Amino acid sequence: MRAYLPLSFLLLWVASPAAAQDADAGVPDAGDVSDAGPVTFVPPAPSQSATSTKSTNAAEDAQKIAIPQVLGVNIVLSGYFWGDTGYMARTNAQQGQYDQSVSYLQGRFVLGAGLTRTFGDFYASAKVEFLGLVNEFARSQYEPHTLDSYVRVGHKRWFDVQVGRFLAWEIYHRGQGIEFWTAEEAGALGGPSLYWLDLTRGYRNESGQGAIHFYPFEFLKFELAGVYGQENNQNNYGVRPAVHFTWKDLQFLAGYETLLLRPQTSADKVQTTTHGYAARLQYTFFKHATLGVNFAQTFVNSIDIQGLVDSDRSLDKYTVGGFADIDFWNGSIGLGYHHTNQLNLQGENNRHHQAFVSYLYRLPIQGLSLKAVYGFALAHIEDLDTRSTWENYVHSFRLRISYEFN
Repeated sequence: MRAYLPLSFLLLWVASPAAAQDADAGVPDAGDVSDAGPVTFVPPAPSQSATSTKSTNAAEDAQKIAIPQVLGVNIVLSGYFWGDTGYMARTNAQQGQYDQSVSYLQGRFVLGAGLTRTFGDFYASAKVEFLGLVNEFARSQYEPHTLDSYVRVGHKRWFDVQVGRFLAWEIYHRGQGIEFWTAEEAGALGGPSLYWLDLTRGYRNESGQGAIHFYPFEFLKFELAGVYGQENNQNNYGVRPAVHFTWKDLQFLAGYETLLLRPQTSADKVQTTTHGYAARLQYTFFKHATLGVNFAQTFVNSIDIQGLVDSDRSLDKYTVGGFADIDFWNGSIGLGYHHTNQLNLQGENNRHHQAFVSYLYRLPIQGLSLKAVYGFALAHIEDLDTRSTWENYVHSFRLRISYEFN
């Protein structure tokens, strides 16, 4: 049996699907969001690669995939690469701290494989995505090197159940320029992070995930997702229901989440309870320009090691923002602005403004693109312990090369 393993892996590498698929970052119209739960069954698509020119949502399952026969089974190969070459200048106005000037080059290569089998109107699908980092280094033994890793079982038309590691539907959309693992996402030093209903969305370090999807109508879909397991010596319990409504070129998405972090030992009293909700409304004009507005709010109740309310970590936070995607010829212009306001029980009111402008150019080779992003962020920070306030800001620029293949 061992003698066949090298041949099996060779066949997996050379068997490429015949049809292209957009996995959230190919060449679709900006802001295009297709329907999920298609009447005609197609296997589930990969999760987003965070290089998109469009708004993502419930529709990741509706992509068409060509399935070649590999060793007699329906195995699908897909993947993508992106690399960012960038520079950011950060000011730190806090007394005794220093400004930062950072040059960086980072990137990721993701290779995914999926298997789908059907029985009448029912199907079972499994997916895994392996991750390679351009700037590889081992931070800890738990550094993740997979993105998606799940199994999905369901009906071709009405529902499915998903368990493993994945991303739930995106409710709050940040736009083309604020992407995973970028300077634009981090923003200014000390600024409160943008809240976008992301605590139970997925890709947690140790906790597993689950989701149930219902597709009662072509214009109305539902997701009930959640997290379960342990992380950082705490038990994680999370629930995240969401709804997606589509009417012609108008789309509305809304969701709610609650996350409970409970100690695993009786001696540990640290625990956190979080509730939040978010909504997005977007409209596509003439299939070439999409405008969207978002709102999200969260409430955090934190208990410290002594069993008392942690007034620094217990807080109310909201984020409001909008985005624009303007698609033309082989290019796409992205604009976005988001404002985050955070007030903790100590009375410290911190604010964060994040904005960007981007331009994406799709090269003649299918799936290959270049994108330039300029970002600006300003954070207003209060510290009642030292009775001081200050403002930090950041300017960033990066050029991303991205290639997706299926």
